[in-house]
Amino acid sequence: MRYRVVFEYQTEDGAMSDVYNCRDEQQAQEKFDELRDSLEHAIDPDNSEVIDEPTHYSVIDRKDGIYGYVRLLAD
Repeated sequence: MRYRVVFEYQTEDGAMSDVYNCRDEQQAQEKFDELRDSLEHAIDPDNSEVIDEPTHYSVIDRKDGIYGYVRLLAD
């Protein structure tokens, strides 16, 4: 089984995205958790729309025009 972690972060000034290919589920989960924590620090979840699921985390701050998400995919 292959594991990938997909990350995207967008502000009014720019955007960044990346895909991480992981050797196993544990490495993928650790990368997912790391990126999820990064988004929580970059975008205040208390003042945003949040989706928080085991393999998908996204946060949207419409007031400041900031968006980010991370997904863990297995195939």
